[in-house]
Amino acid sequence: MDPDTRDSQVQTIMATISSLMASRRIEDKIRSASLLSQYSKVLPSQFLDRILEDLKKDTHYEIQEALEPLLKVEEEISPVPISNKEIITGYSGSLENALKKALEITNIFDLSQVTAKAIRQQLIDGKNGSENALYSDFIHQKSKMTPDLALFPQISLKVSPIGALAEVIRIIPELSKKSATGKVNADRKIIETKLDEILETEQEISFNIAGYELLYTLERMMRDLIQQRIITPHVNNLQTKIPSDVLEGMKKRKDIEENNPISIGKYELIEYCDFTDLKKILEKGRNHEFFSDIFSFEEIKTVYSKLGELDPIRKKIAHSRPMTRKEFERLRLYATDILDKINK
Repeated sequence: MDPDTRDSQVQTIMATISSLMASRRIEDKIRSASLLSQYSKVLPSQFLDRILEDLKKDTHYEIQEALEPLLKVEEEISPVPISNKEIITGYSGSLENALKKALEITNIFDLSQVTAKAIRQQLIDGKNGSENALYSDFIHQKSKMTPDLALFPQISLKVSPIGALAEVIRIIPELSKKSATGKVNADRKIIETKLDEILETEQEISFNIAGYELLYTLERMMRDLIQQRIITPHVNNLQTKIPSDVLEGMKKRKDIEENNPISIGKYELIEYCDFTDLKKILEKGRNHEFFSDIFSFEEIKTVYSKLGELDPIRKKIAHSRPMTRKEFERLRLYATDILDKINK
């Protein structure tokens, strides 16, 4: 196999593994462990070590079983050093996959609003809302949702427009089958209330799932680039490259975790970097010059400015507060812009 073909295949494998790791599904984590074991001899060492450490943190027994073959031969592996190009190519593939899901869920959310409005109007007009043409497109589009979005539990005190509309559509046909007027009117009132709730909210929990994958990929890419280009070459004088408050915070968090008897495993210092810390590191001194082959000075200023703006959204995702349509669209557009810059 010629080197270009081999490199292309390795980059595809890296993108696939990164995408699987961004998922919260056990099946995806097991699949990533299998791919890691299968291609361990050709994967770059930094990528291999990082994914392996992430998987080791998951205590699910099936994931640990899937890791056993890889752990047994870990000392025999001599992976290829990772290059700057491989970091960017691997993550750009993952970003593209995450952005496809983001666009998909955005379109389905918008369709849920249009569909709910049409059904609500039909009820106002005195009809029973069971006209199939009103919601057939929504049902079709929802059936195409990727498994990690479609199967995510919609059980919450907060209304999920997508999940709630699917439930409304499920029970609407029953209206035309019932003869008891009182019962029909009661059920109709319930449906009307649900439709009103759908139309009154801009929040959707599925945004958080797609948003998590986007932010995970962005954050991991920036951490890996900072590790390779700033921390590793300047490990003996990090105080000249990382703001003092950021460096102290990273060291403190690392020390607390490593001294916690419940915590398992050791990680690089960069793993204790907060999202806002990434912005501070990028804008310190002349650090932007370490990324001049990827971003121009103006471009990297835009990147770390957007990272700062995304921090409140990241906090919402981390604390399971449903994102709004506007917030999710901002995340999607910012991630698209960063992807365009690294792919230019």
